[in-house]
Amino acid sequence: IEADVVEVGEAAKHQAHLRPREISTHFWAALTASSTTKHILSHAEIALKHLEHVWKSAQCADASAILITPAHLDKNDLGLLLGICKKLNITVLGIACNAVLSLQQRIENCTAVYLDLLQNKFVLSELNQNEVGVSLKKTSRVLDYGLKTFTHNCAKSIANQFVSETRFDPLHTATNEQQFYDKLPLWLELLQQQEVIECELSIDNKYYTINLERRQLITANQHLFNEIVNYLNVLFHDQPALAIICSDSCKGVFGFFEFLETLPGCATINLNSNSLTKMALRSANIITTGDEIHFTKNISWQSQSKAKIKFNNGKLSNLANQPTHLLVNGHAHSLHQALYLSVDEFHAEPIITLKRKSESVCGLSTSSTDTKVEIYIKEVIKINQVGIDHPSSVKINDILEIKNCRLTCQFIKVVQHET
Repeated sequence: IEADVVEVGEAAKHQAHLRPREISTHFWAALTASSTTKHILSHAEIALKHLEHVWKSAQCADASAILITPAHLDKNDLGLLLGICKKLNITVLGIACNAVLSLQQRIENCTAVYLDLLQNKFVLSELNQNEVGVSLKKTSRVLDYGLKTFTHNCAKSIANQFVSETRFDPLHTATNEQQFYDKLPLWLELLQQQEVIECELSIDNKYYTINLERRQLITANQHLFNEIVNYLNVLFHDQPALAIICSDSCKGVFGFFEFLETLPGCATINLNSNSLTKMALRSANIITTGDEIHFTKNISWQSQSKAKIKFNNGKLSNLANQPTHLLVNGHAHSLHQALYLSVDEFHAEPIITLKRKSESVCGLSTSSTDTKVEIYIKEVIKINQVGIDHPSSVKINDILEIKNCRLTCQFIKVVQHET
C-alpha cells in the first residue's frame, strides 16, 4: 500500500496469504474515509483503485453507467461511491438496489428474499410484491460474515486433516499457506462432482497427501447454514412458502446452494452473473428518471407473466427441533456422520460405530432437514417407549431404547458459539 501502484483484484488475491498485512478486503464492506490498512490509504481510496481497475477492464471509458449496489448501503456510502465515480470521470445515470433487480417475475403466495453474499458480509433482503412491481420491503439484515469466512472454514477443516494424517500444517508459514489457498479452489471444484478426491501439497521436495471426502467438507459451515435458516424462518410471516433468490456469489460457498434446495417450504432460484445487469438495462427508464441521480428501490414488472416455481413440502420451522447429537451415558455423539448401534450381553450401554456391522440393530442418518432411525432387526428398537420396525424421523428430546440394554439414548441439540 505504501507503493505508488496499488494492486487489486486477482493480483492482490494471489498475495493475500503471503503478505497479509498489505491486503485489504474490507473497503467495500465499510466504505468510509477510515482504514485498517496501516492508515496510509483510506477504504474509499482503495475502492477508487478497485473501481478504476474494473472500469478499465470493461473497456467502456466513454460510456455512462448504472450502479447496482447492495441493499444495505446508506446515504453516506452512496455519496462516497458517487464521489469516487466523479473522480474517475464515470457518468452515473442512476443507482439501483440489487435486491429488487433480482426478482424479474412475480411469484404468488410466498415471501421472496434475496441473499447477497459479499466478501465480508451476508445481506438478507426481504422483497414486497404487488400487481405493479417489486420493492425493498424494509431494512435488510446484515450478517457479520461473508465469503471469506465460509472459505476459511473449509480451509481450516482440510488443514486439520493434513495435520492429523500427515503431521504437516499447511497454515503454519505464509508460503505454505499461499500454496494451500492457491490449490483450494480446484479441490472445491472437484468435490462438486466427486465424493472423494486426493489433495496433495509439496514442500521442499516432500509430498503430503490426504483423501478428502465431500460429506466431511459440507459440515465445515453447517453451523452458519443453520444460523441463516433461523433468519429465513422468521420471514415466512403469514405466507405458506418462501422463495429464496441467491446472488451469483453464493455459488462460491461449498454445498450452500444444495443445502438451500432441500429446505422444507422453500424454493431456491440461483441467479447467473448477468441476471442483475439484464434487469437493470430493461428497467433503465425507471432507474434513470429525471435530472438527478436516484437510488431505486422499487421496479415495475417488465412482464405480467408469473414465475412457476415448485416449493418443497413441509415447514422450515421443523428444523429447530432437529437434533445434532446422540447422548449416551453422559457422552454426546455427533450426528453429522452416520452412526450404527449394537448391543451385547457384556455391555450395559449401546456400542456405537461409524460403520455398519453384522450385529448392528439400527442406524442413524442425518440430512439437512431430517434425522432418521433405520431399523435392521425388528422388535428391538423403541422410540419414546413405542416399538418401531420401519425408518422413523426423530426430534430433540426423543428417547431411543434397545431391547436388553439398561441405558437409553437421548437425541439432543448442541449449539455452537464461534468467537
